[in-house]
Amino acid sequence: MASLPIFMTAVANSSDDPAFPLIFTWSTPEAQVKEVLVIPDDEWLENNHIESNVHDLDEQQLYEFGFEASDILAEWTNEFDTDVIYGLEPEILSPLIEATYETKGLEPSFGVESIHSWFEERGVNLDDAVSDQGNHTPLHLLAPDELIIQLLQIAVEYQLIDQSDIPDVEA
Repeated sequence: MASLPIFMTAVANSSDDPAFPLIFTWSTPEAQVKEVLVIPDDEWLENNHIESNVHDLDEQQLYEFGFEASDILAEWTNEFDTDVIYGLEPEILSPLIEATYETKGLEPSFGVESIHSWFEERGVNLDDAVSDQGNHTPLHLLAPDELIIQLLQIAVEYQLIDQSDIPDVEA
């Protein structure tokens, strides 16, 4: 299953000055969607704060329902058999991933590339494909899980990933 791409997105503490993640959402090698809230590292909160966000997440919710960076990194290590994942905005996603790894003194084991380039390399214009599905909401405005689901649906629809190789995925 290592040939299936990993699509990832994140919600940051700030839309103007993203410094650390609040949520990570990604597709698994089985084309399922996972989402976790991130417990903020103490160092993150020393220099930055959590701004109002569309998910109405605050520090208390992150501590109650979130996961420590070490748990998230362990899950990624077990799940990702790749050196590249794909994100809508790699220039925002990459530093959030790096911040998570830095809490444990580590460097990311994968790079982040543009989801648009992944589709373009396979002859699909992602913006056109989204419009063809009747979705007129810009991708960056979709909820994280909706974004990942939409990307997977487009990849299946354009036969970029083989649906028969994906267990338990409904079209």
